[in-house]
Parts: sequence; structure tokens; C-alpha cells
Amino acid sequence: MIKAVLGTMPMFWPGLLCSLVPAALLNRVVGRWLRAHWAVAFVLLLALGGVATLTLLPDSWGPLSAYSRHAVRHCTLTGLGLMPMHDLTVLNPGGLCLALFVPIGLAGALAGTRARAATVLLGAAALPFAIECAQYALPGIGQACTARDVLDSLLGLALGAAVGLLAGPFARAGARSLREGRA
Repeated sequence: MIKAVLGTMPMFWPGLLCSLVPAALLNRVVGRWLRAHWAVAFVLLLALGGVATLTLLPDSWGPLSAYSRHAVRHCTLTGLGLMPMHDLTVLNPGGLCLALFVPIGLAGALAGTRARAATVLLGAAALPFAIECAQYALPGIGQACTARDVLDSLLGLALGAAVGLLAGPFARAGARSLREGRA
């Protein structure tokens, strides 16, 4: 199933590897800014790289000029509403949008202070709209602009944030006990 979805996106693995480098180099700096553990920043940066890779890179091999000849500049507004529960159990484009944004919501909710968490989550909530605008403006990348993707992404962000808010006190208590154990 995953191979079928990701097999049509040959740029996924190179893009993900390319996003590993900035995530590895910048996780401590971003972690300090977020006032969170470096692992939270690493997950956030890697998830943002995965989102950029899967949403803004071409979805198959070939020159970009081949896409622009057949590109249609429009956004699909059909299929709005909550995703059926069955669609959550299979990996399709909607489920992939949802799954991509869960780690961003999780990492955003685990940011150190409430103000930082709110900043990250508000920025992350604007991200699906920015992605769809970019897909509309750049039809040559072969990605479709759909309102359904925005809803699925926002749902994934909300699910991740809910898990992060529920797990946050436990994660902070565990980090505190580890720090006290090392001292």
C-alpha cells in the first residue's frame, strides 16, 4: 500500500533525505527557540521537510515542461466534509495529507511555552493554505490544488496537537526526571 502511493512519487526519498540534513543541523537551534527538547524540533523540521517534499515536488519522473503542457490551473472544491472512517485505514492522498500533519501538530503542541506552541500551531495552520496556493500557482509540478487536502491537513494538525497536549505533561515530567537523574 505505502509502496503504491510513494512509488508514484520518485522524489519522496531524495527529498526526505535532503530534509534530514537541515533537521539534523538545526534541531538544537530550533529547540532552543521553541524552548523544547531537541527531539521535538527534529520531528518538526523533518515533518516540514516531508510535507514540502510530498506536496511541492513533481509527482512522477519527467521534465517540468511536460507537466506545464497539460497543466490546468484550477482548485477543486468538491469532496468537502469529514473523511469517512474507512478512508482513515487506507493510505490514499487524503490519508497521506492527514498523516503528514500529525507530527507537525504533535511537535507544535510540545513546544516549550504556550506562546511558542500557539505560534507554531498558527503557522502550521496556515501551511495547508500556502501549499494549495503554491500548487495552484505552479501547475507545472503536477500536484492538484484541492480544498479537501486543506481539510485533511488541518484535521491531521488538530489530531497531532490533541495528542501533544495530552502527552505534554507526561513528556515534560519524564524529561525533568531524566535531568534530575543526570545531576
